[in-house]
Amino acid sequence: MKIHHINTVNRELHLIDIENELGTGQVKAADIARFRTFYLEANNVPTNAHIVIAVSYSQNLLEAAFGWPGARTVWLPGHDGADRALLEIAYEENVEKRYDKVVIASGDHIFADVAEALQKLGVKVKIFARAVFASAILQSACSEVGLFSSRDFELAA
Repeated sequence: MKIHHINTVNRELHLIDIENELGTGQVKAADIARFRTFYLEANNVPTNAHIVIAVSYSQNLLEAAFGWPGARTVWLPGHDGADRALLEIAYEENVEKRYDKVVIASGDHIFADVAEALQKLGVKVKIFARAVFASAILQSACSEVGLFSSRDFELAA
C-alpha cells in the first residue's frame, strides 16, 4: 500500500472505530448518538467534514447507521475488522489529496504507520481515543492527541 503526493483542500476526514471508542463490541444506536454529540463538540468538527464509522461485527452496521445519520459506515469481519476497514480507506482512497486533516478515533497502534505516512505528505493527523485504550506508539505518531476518560463519556447503564 502506497500513499502518493499530496494536494489538500480545507476538509477533515474522521475515521472512527466506534467499537473501540465505546469500549464494547455490542454497540447500540442510542450510545452511538450520545457519543456523536460528545465527539463533534470535543473535536470541533466542521459541518463539511467526512465521517466514517467502522465496525467489525455485521450486527453493528445498522446500529451505527441509526446512531450516526449521514456518516459512511464500513465493515470488515473478524479480529481488527474495523481497523482494517479504516486503513483501507486511508491507503486506497486518495486521502492525502482530499483532506488536510485526518482524525483517527481509535487507540490502536495499527494506525501508527498510516499516521506517519500522511503527516510526511503534509496532512495533519490527530488521535482521539479513550486514554486507557490509546497506544503510546500511535500517540507519538500523531501531531495532535486528544484523550478522554469515562468521566468525559460513559455508556448508559
